[in-house]
Amino acid sequence: MSILEKVGVMSNQYQRLAKLCLLMVISSILITACSQQVVQTTHFSSQIPSDCRVVQHVFGKTCVPLDPQRIIALDPIFTLDPLIALGVEPIGFASYNGSGEEVLLGVSFDEVEGAKNVGDAGQPSFEKILVLKPDLILTTDYGDDEQKYKLLSKIAPTVSVPNESHLSPEDYENKPWFKENLRFVAKVLGQEAKSEEVLRQYQNRIEALKNRLGNQLHQIEVSVIFYGEGYIWTISKGNYPVSFILDDVGLRYKSVPYGEWNLSIETISEYDSDILFIVDVDKRGASFYLQHPLFRDLEVVKNNRAYVVSQENWRSGGISGANKTLNDLFKYLPEDE
Repeated sequence: MSILEKVGVMSNQYQRLAKLCLLMVISSILITACSQQVVQTTHFSSQIPSDCRVVQHVFGKTCVPLDPQRIIALDPIFTLDPLIALGVEPIGFASYNGSGEEVLLGVSFDEVEGAKNVGDAGQPSFEKILVLKPDLILTTDYGDDEQKYKLLSKIAPTVSVPNESHLSPEDYENKPWFKENLRFVAKVLGQEAKSEEVLRQYQNRIEALKNRLGNQLHQIEVSVIFYGEGYIWTISKGNYPVSFILDDVGLRYKSVPYGEWNLSIETISEYDSDILFIVDVDKRGASFYLQHPLFRDLEVVKNNRAYVVSQENWRSGGISGANKTLNDLFKYLPEDE
């Protein structure tokens, strides 16, 4: 057997060993290549530089520059979305690999034009991050282990932004975590006032939508169905900002208990409603859904009150995405008669 053939049949155990060795090599490179001293461990130094702010997070404390200029956001929802909402342009970002293509969810690629994509959020490229010479890295402990955090910390001050997975089911359903996410990132950057202004603008839009709906607000019921990636699912309380937005507006909507998001084909008729939003995860286009046997016999489709919307606007988890969802609600919900 040739060397190439032997490589081709390498066992899973050997592959894991190779990855571990690669990780050790990268760690060694980062330690020697990065001259910047980062104050951020559980053994936090008592000598804190005067030109930074101290941020507490799940992996310890980080000394964040007072005015970071070269920020990398390693999670589209929990780090990139709030940056865009605050008007901060990152130099680098990570994306999700959904259905074989790069997606951001809540943020468009146009909004990060000029920034460098450093890879998938679950496994970003340390080499690409290192080349960008960031002065702040925003990651999240959603799928992040402490070892990855330590490696990132060798490159630049790194903050792990909390996410909704730490909430109890009760808090998950009732706590508007996308608003708290914005506040946390704003605190890291010293832009608390800006975040409150962003949230005031959001609330003003909520009130404007309520006024626009008038009596329709209490007369219509909404359903949201996601279709793609081999699944059909809907919302529960709190599993997307969509539910918080609908709650803020005061709209009635169909939902399922926490953790029971996936739907069976047989239950689609239960989501026949006054207004139906079909989230086009696979980007098949409106005609595919409106002529699909699953949907075409629904009364809401026959009444032309079913609307196909993008996952960028409806599958997000941050305030930027929430405002895009509001754009669609303004566009498709009926005005007061």
